[in-house]
Amino acid sequence: MTQQVIQQIYQHCEQLSPYLKAMATAELQANDSHISVNGSNVTTIKSLHHHLQQQAPEAGRSYWLTRSWDLLTWQPLYLAVTAIYQCQALPNLQHMQQRHCDGVVAGFSFSCTACASGSVKQLIQQAGQQLRAMFDHYRVELDQSVRCRPKFTDTLLADTLISRLLLLQQTHPEMPTASLRQHIGWWLEAMSLPLRALDTVHSNCEGKLVLQRSSCCAVYKTQTGSKCANCPRLK
Repeated sequence: MTQQVIQQIYQHCEQLSPYLKAMATAELQANDSHISVNGSNVTTIKSLHHHLQQQAPEAGRSYWLTRSWDLLTWQPLYLAVTAIYQCQALPNLQHMQQRHCDGVVAGFSFSCTACASGSVKQLIQQAGQQLRAMFDHYRVELDQSVRCRPKFTDTLLADTLISRLLLLQQTHPEMPTASLRQHIGWWLEAMSLPLRALDTVHSNCEGKLVLQRSSCCAVYKTQTGSKCANCPRLK
């Protein structure tokens, strides 16, 4: 049953994004540098940051830092939300390894595929604790390459988390707006993120919840980039 659940999680992840793809642990470790909460990732994170500098030298420090952080955190966050809302289960994120190759973090594996079960709120609390520990670990390591402070990363995390949760309006259209707001609050609390981030969520003319970002991804600083539709710099 555990294997069936984890395979279902993998399938839903790949449907969400082809880059969010499960790999065999041996394959991941043999071919690429990998990132995990167990042990040091300092060398790999330095390599990630260096590749981003080479790929977009014109973009500057704010882009390289923001992009590094987003790449380090997007897969665990997206996987946790997908697992909980699509399968009402949660793999132990401490056993997750991420694939890094040439400035891209995409693909993951689990050394242990046992999954926790419970109510959605219980699983959110577990996921929040695991994600917080993982991301604190990554931030400290990234800080060794470039100044990376908790307030900055928390703002990015809140925006990424809320953006992912708002996708539930597509996959779970039956969820009332009030319930989705409540769930966003549960996630923010579980991850020790400021609850004021809820103030960035508003209803549009169609009654759908939308996010006015508090953070900027700085992609507009790259040669081919432009400001996002909900970029705070557009105000």
